[in-house]
Amino acid sequence: MAMMNAAVWHGAGRENFRLESIERPEPSAHELLIKVHKCFFAAMHVRAVLVGHAKHQPPEIFGRMFSGEIVAVGSAVDQWQPGMRVTLNPERPCGICFYCQRDQIAHCLQPTKLQTGGMAEFVLVPAPLVDGLFEIPPAVSMEAAAYTETLACILHGLELAQINVADTVVIMGSGGVGLSFVQLARLRGASKIIVSGRNQSLETAVALGATRVVHVNEESLEAVVSQETLGHGADVVIEAVGSAETYAQSLRLLRCGGTMVGFGGTPPGTLFDGDPNIIHYRSLKIYGSYRYTPDHFRRAFNLICTGQIDFRPIITHSVPFSDLTTAAVDLYRQADCRALVIDMIPQ
Repeated sequence: MAMMNAAVWHGAGRENFRLESIERPEPSAHELLIKVHKCFFAAMHVRAVLVGHAKHQPPEIFGRMFSGEIVAVGSAVDQWQPGMRVTLNPERPCGICFYCQRDQIAHCLQPTKLQTGGMAEFVLVPAPLVDGLFEIPPAVSMEAAAYTETLACILHGLELAQINVADTVVIMGSGGVGLSFVQLARLRGASKIIVSGRNQSLETAVALGATRVVHVNEESLEAVVSQETLGHGADVVIEAVGSAETYAQSLRLLRCGGTMVGFGGTPPGTLFDGDPNIIHYRSLKIYGSYRYTPDHFRRAFNLICTGQIDFRPIITHSVPFSDLTTAAVDLYRQADCRALVIDMIPQ
C-alpha cells in the first residue's frame, strides 16, 4: 500500500491541524492523479484552524486552490498525459438542482467536489472533474495558476459590480483580493479607483492602477470619496474586508443608484447597523458575491495566461509543506501577508 503525507484538519484548535501519513489514492479507468506543487492557504483555513468553520466537517484535507503535475492516468483517459502541468476547477455543478435550474449554479446543492484537497502530496481527480483540468502554459508559474479559483470568485464580484468606463470605484481592502479587484477595475475602464486599507499595500495599489488611496487610520474615507466625486458618491463600492464597520460604511459611500458588492466574509454572528433610508432614497443596488461558475474559472485562467493580472505583489509569502501545520496560521496573519502559497515540493 503506497502512502502519502497530508495536512488533516480535525476541527478547531491548532493541535487538531497536523501532518499525517495516509493511503495514497490510485486512479481508476476514468480518473487521474496529480502530484501537487503549489497550494494556497487562505483566510477560511485560518478561521477553520482557530475557531472551526460552519461549512466544513472534520476530518478534512483542505486545498481547492492548487496546481501540479499529472503523474498517473486511468486507462480510459486519453486527453491528459503524465508530465503535464495543470490546475483544476475543484467542483462541478449538478445542473439539475433548484439553483442550477434557475441559472444560479454557483449555489448548486449537489456539486461534485474533490474528496481530498491540495494540502496533500497527491490529489485524485474523479471522473466528473477531469474536464475541469487546465494545462498550464510553460511561461505561467505554478503559483499563478493555482490562484485561478480565487480570481474566478473575484470575476464574479466584478460582474455584479457592472463597472463602466468613467466610473468611480471604491475598493475597501488592500490585501490580495483588493489588489486583484484594482487590476480588474482598471481593465474595465474605471476612471477613478479609490482603495482603502491600513498598511503598506496601499502603495502597491497605486502601482497597480489605483488613482487614490486612503489610510483609514489617518483620514476619512467618506470625506475623500465626497471630494473625488463632487459630493455625489461612488458609482461602485466593493467591500473586501469583511467587517461590520466596513459593510455599514459602504452604503454611505454610494451615489444615488450606485452599486455595492459584498465580497468579504465575516465571522459567524456578525451584524451591522445600516440606515434603510439610505438604501430606499438613494435607490441602491446591493449584491452579495459568493463562489463562481465554470465560465468565471475559464475566464480567470485566460487572464492569468495572458498576463493581464500581475501576481508578483499579491503572492507575498510561502511556507514549506513540512512546516504548514505549525507556521501557516501565524504567517498568514502577518500584516504584510497578502497571499500565502504552500511549497509542496522541497526546494
